Amino acid sequence: MWVLAVSLSCLVCQVWTQVQDQEAPALTQPDYTVYNTKDQLFHKVFDVVDKHPLFMEVDEIPLAVDEYAATLTVVTVEPGGLSRDHDDKIRLLISFGEHGRELITPEVGLRLLEMLGDLGSEMEHGVQAATPQQKLLQRTVFKILPLENANGRKLVESGQLCERKNGRGVDPNRNWDAHWGFKESDYDPAEEYPGAAPFSEPETALLLALTNAFRQHVWLNMHSGMEALFMPYDHLAEIPEGPGAQASLHILQQLNTLHCGGRCAVGSGGKSVGYLAHGTATDYMYEVAGVPMSFTWEIFGDLKADFSDCFKMFNPIDQATVEATVANWAAAILSLVGLLPNHPDIAAMNLTPVTKVLATGSNKTVAMAVTASKLSAEERESDLALAVGGKDTQMHDDAVHGGRNDAILQLAGEIKEPASEHYDLDGSVHENVLKSQMLHPSDMPGFSWLYLLPVTILLLLGFLLKRARIDRTPWLRRQRMV
Repeated sequence: MWVLAVSLSCLVCQVWTQVQDQEAPALTQPDYTVYNTKDQLFHKVFDVVDKHPLFMEVDEIPLAVDEYAATLTVVTVEPGGLSRDHDDKIRLLISFGEHGRELITPEVGLRLLEMLGDLGSEMEHGVQAATPQQKLLQRTVFKILPLENANGRKLVESGQLCERKNGRGVDPNRNWDAHWGFKESDYDPAEEYPGAAPFSEPETALLLALTNAFRQHVWLNMHSGMEALFMPYDHLAEIPEGPGAQASLHILQQLNTLHCGGRCAVGSGGKSVGYLAHGTATDYMYEVAGVPMSFTWEIFGDLKADFSDCFKMFNPIDQATVEATVANWAAAILSLVGLLPNHPDIAAMNLTPVTKVLATGSNKTVAMAVTASKLSAEERESDLALAVGGKDTQMHDDAVHGGRNDAILQLAGEIKEPASEHYDLDGSVHENVLKSQMLHPSDMPGFSWLYLLPVTILLLLGFLLKRARIDRTPWLRRQRMV
């Protein structure tokens, strides 16, 4: 027995020496010939808007709180023509780039704007007879945030590749007044510090004002880190009850089949992402703002990447996969619009669902469902038939009202500074630690010190595995997705 113990000890020492000698993995750097920089992205966004003045406009809305300033860039797209009255239209508010390290999502936002520009131009010039898709778009208005967290993105471009928070260290997706400030046992202030108070940050305060004025039917928050189509709740491991929630779930299930090959986790973020999140935008939109369809989409994740290699974990790194991901998920948003008339909160508008997404005149990949996880841009069938089922006839009794961004400019000036009290940071920081339940020796029948040998070896190996960073379980990682 002692010979075995000595042999195992030597083996452990050898493994330890190899781990100590192991060099840290090289971190993947963004390729800005594949991705746009922050400034390039905004330049292209403004170029798209300038080309389509009849149905697109952009507003830049600044706000400073405690000498920290941010600007929210909002693009309004109304394919039927810009108007002041949005009451009779489907209203979508879509945010890209809430977390700075997720470079892929603003690329999807830019592609969506380009696609909507092409579709709107075809409608404007009457290139062909009105299709079901065009008829639906005539009754739809989008508010698109191409890069919500521009200050955080600036930090990422300066070399802080794991940064997800805003320019002063607050996670915008923990700063909403929906179960704000609750700390789970794995709470990590380095990843998800929620700020001094709800809406303490100009980014979230401006977005709140936009929500109150626009009163959208759909909130869509685009993220990366895994493949998932989430609906409330983030703070609970369950989805809401009722026909509206079931209709939302059915829409996500159809999109999973069409654009994710059935791979995406679908349902509650709190159940599927591996941790509970408090103070999120999606929970606020649903619970407090009354947005009937509140979604968080996770559009890419490399689960084989080392947890310190944030750019690779959250973003595709080669041109082909970037293009496949961008084309697929921009098209998925148009597929979402086509399915909305099946939801009971939209059914009262008497709109016809779209069962086929059409390609645009400029050959943008609108009708392509591309497998985003593959390394090659492999095109699927261009005829994307949605399995639209069920008859949603329930009418929503609450009136919802539209509004333009000039109302936001007025509201922004009324936002008050946050309370002076500060959020306590003494939470339990999440660690990738192997935990083991051990009995006290006195509780072990026929106890012998030799029984401790395998337990000790297992604990040492677990510690070494942690140090070697070969545990790949997504929910044990420090980095958050939602």
